[in-house]
Amino acid sequence: MKRLFALYVTLISLFGCALFLYIWPFSSVHVEEQWLLLLLFAGTVALLDRYLICLPPSGNSFTLESSIYLSLLFVFGLKYTLTVLMLGSFIVYFTHLRKMVWWKHVFNFSVYAIMICGSYYVYTIFGGGVGEISLKYFWAYIFCFLTYFILNAVLMALYFSLHSSTDFIVVLISTVKEVSYIYAVTLVVAIILSILFKFDSLFGLFLYTIIMLLLSSTFRQYSRLYEKLEDDKVYIEQLLNSLPIGLITIDNSKSNHFINDSAATLLRLSKKEIKQLIEQEKESGYNALFWGLFIRRDPFRQVKVPYERNGEKKIFLVSQSNLLNLYGEHIGRTIFFLDITEIEELTKRIHQSEKLAAVGEMAAKAAHEIRNPLAVIHGFLSFMNENMAQSDREQYHIPLLLKEIDRINAIVEDMLLIAKPSAPMLKETYMETIVQDLLSLLQHTLEAKHIRVHVRLDRVLLRLDPKQMMQMLYNLLHNSIESIEENGTIRIYSDIDETYNMYVYDSGKGIPQDMQATMFEPFMTTKPSGTGLGLTIVKRIVENHGGTIALHDSSEKGTTFVIKLPIGR
Repeated sequence: MKRLFALYVTLISLFGCALFLYIWPFSSVHVEEQWLLLLLFAGTVALLDRYLICLPPSGNSFTLESSIYLSLLFVFGLKYTLTVLMLGSFIVYFTHLRKMVWWKHVFNFSVYAIMICGSYYVYTIFGGGVGEISLKYFWAYIFCFLTYFILNAVLMALYFSLHSSTDFIVVLISTVKEVSYIYAVTLVVAIILSILFKFDSLFGLFLYTIIMLLLSSTFRQYSRLYEKLEDDKVYIEQLLNSLPIGLITIDNSKSNHFINDSAATLLRLSKKEIKQLIEQEKESGYNALFWGLFIRRDPFRQVKVPYERNGEKKIFLVSQSNLLNLYGEHIGRTIFFLDITEIEELTKRIHQSEKLAAVGEMAAKAAHEIRNPLAVIHGFLSFMNENMAQSDREQYHIPLLLKEIDRINAIVEDMLLIAKPSAPMLKETYMETIVQDLLSLLQHTLEAKHIRVHVRLDRVLLRLDPKQMMQMLYNLLHNSIESIEENGTIRIYSDIDETYNMYVYDSGKGIPQDMQATMFEPFMTTKPSGTGLGLTIVKRIVENHGGTIALHDSSEKGTTFVIKLPIGR
């Protein structure tokens, strides 16, 4: 393909050069003046080639040197025009020696030669005359211009299609759309130039050159200003899109909306969908409280509204302020909103914690006061149990009373442990040792319910309080035994990364989904006779050791808790 293109360029170049060598534009009279004017025309062409008229965006520019060629055709004819083309091409080549390879200069010369020759012959065919500017040549001007434009579009489309995989027709259509308005200006300028050249060639050339240089400078500055504004706009948009706050601006005069990325993310909608909902300007039946705020024109601050999308519920804090221009005129509104769902949940939990703390303090005082009368009641009931006859003990339910007193005392002890936990007495020990000691105590219960226990723990020295850890494990295993009821399995195993991770699994019925989020809170239980303090005590003990406990997995097939304890503490 490249070889074919090189051959194509060479043939066009030879054709252009042959046309030039075949003719000679000068007469024997006033040769010096003709050469001076010729060089001035060529210099102007080279100057316009250098000082382009830049249009935003960056890289979009054009030159009106074609208007000089067309006006020279109308006033001086083909020979003169080709001579200016040749001299101008040499000047451009030597001034752009390091910016463009030689064959591209030859190609440009050849393209212009074909366009000039083709348009000139069409001009003469339709009755156009050289050296005279008149309305009677109107159609000749039009068809000359169309020929010049069509030849340029076809040759440029062929050039770009040979250097890319794009189809020739596609490139041609794109080229026509891109340069049609430029050539419309070129035709008008060429007619004006022809009139100027007819009356005074030097004055017309001087005036045209000055105007083109001023236009080039003006449009270059305008293009730079436009690019700077575009860069600032992109920077500001990137800055606004990086904010974690949803931001929507509504321009009343232009019905133009800016929606940042966070707004689309928070609302779970595309920017197009958001714009459509805003432009409706009526309360939507879905999330009516939120979209109703967009109807309001007055500023407001920090309005809490609920929002739901795809089953996910959120709470937004919404504010609105006026959008002003440089002159302080009100031109629109700015609405910004923040997702405060987690903050609201945290606030509720803080309030709940404060209530629980107050209740715990009261419970601790009450439990401390209850222990003394309980001890007295328990003592008298024990005395009666030892000294009364069996029939009297059964009649007055003395054993049952003693059992319930012991249960009350256990609840009191748990409440005191939660309210005022004692600091752990740490010493180096193995978790496996604590587990084995506890299983020895629970062996009878496990055998009675046919529950199998598998232990596989890594033997790592940990700094623990054995008594508190045994109580923590007892509460967990007690819950597991009650969940299994009979014929089940308990597995206790571990792994090590940055912490010592111990997993406690039971094959019980699992924890209900609605209880999983609050299972560590006090008095949360599904058991008819449970106090709901077991897991609360477990969590408090683990946290006192600098660790964490979490529900690893729970389903109808079983439940697994994971306890993470620090190593080398």
